[in-house]
Amino acid sequence: MSKKLKYLFFICIGLSILAGFFITHEQIHFWWEKIPAFDAIFGFLGCIVIVVGSKALGHKWLQKDEDYYD
Repeated sequence: MSKKLKYLFFICIGLSILAGFFITHEQIHFWWEKIPAFDAIFGFLGCIVIVVGSKALGHKWLQKDEDYYD
């Protein structure tokens, strides 16, 4: 089940990036809106940064050792 879910995840990422090449903005206000698939790539990288950052914060600051109270 997990391999099928992983493949489905990568297929969805690929389709999102591929759709970014064919769907254009009607009005371009900023320079990064000219880059094809920028929204999909920026969103994916933002999610990775949030997940990795929160895991690092949890391990370094929130979790305590087993002998914390001793």
